[in-house]
Amino acid sequence: MTAHADTDHVRVIFLGGIGEVGKNMTVLECGEDIIIVDVGLGFPEEEMFGVDLLLPDITYLRDKTARIRAIFITHGHEDHIGAIAYLLPDLGNPPIYATRLTLGLIGVKLKEAKLLGSADLRELDPEAKEPVRAGVFAVDPFRVCHSIPDAVGFSIDTPGRADRRHGRF
Repeated sequence: MTAHADTDHVRVIFLGGIGEVGKNMTVLECGEDIIIVDVGLGFPEEEMFGVDLLLPDITYLRDKTARIRAIFITHGHEDHIGAIAYLLPDLGNPPIYATRLTLGLIGVKLKEAKLLGSADLRELDPEAKEPVRAGVFAVDPFRVCHSIPDAVGFSIDTPGRADRRHGRF
């Protein structure tokens, strides 16, 4: 058993989006499996001359890309999807799960970055009876009300516990 094979515990790591507006990106790690919820960008402050956008710091994930099972996206706002085209290759091109509208918005960004052909985009159906399996994680989307259509939250189950994530705390 490796140091990370413990499926009794879930590690939740916020790579952005806490104490700031933007850069929403949450990592859930259980055993040898990692999933990511949202990959958003941040917006520069007035005094950040010449800076167009801010990306989450993915240093923690750089040596763990083989363990990333999927990316799950809550909705299509820039602070939740805006960094995908910049970071997807560095994350090992895992499957991206999102609702139809959100996938459309992501697809435009990936096409502009010439990454659409190598991306694995998978549509989430919040009405589905079975959760999406990603390693030890069982991810069940549910509809939420937000200022953009087709937004979802996630019920995320692991062998030892359940967690709920949505795009707004």
